[in-house]
Amino acid sequence: MKTIPCLVTCRRRRLIVLIVMALVAYGCASGPTFWPTSGPTIVGNWKAVEGSATVRFAADGVFHAVDNQGMPVSGNYRLMGADGIRFEIRHGGEETETIDARVIQAGERLTLTFPGEHSLETYERIP
Repeated sequence: MKTIPCLVTCRRRRLIVLIVMALVAYGCASGPTFWPTSGPTIVGNWKAVEGSATVRFAADGVFHAVDNQGMPVSGNYRLMGADGIRFEIRHGGEETETIDARVIQAGERLTLTFPGEHSLETYERIP
């Protein structure tokens, strides 16, 4: 008589073990992503809230910007970690400048914080 409850308990344990194994296998197969799915999607066009600066982030990691003085700037960007971004700016020829910043997106607003310069820039998405 005690073998029937053991059969039910053993089946439940096996089922639980199979579910856990399937979840672990799924998690390992997912692999890393370019940006967390819940994180910002910065691809698109942005205009500074204060001033006339604009920036366009392309899906291929290239950006084109115009600063408040009308000077064009372009290069590559790479999202890093949960809220980091690295800009590699081309200055004619082979000279490249690397700038690390923090990026925060809240809806249609994007904020870039540059720790080394102690500056903050806020942009709004534009069509």
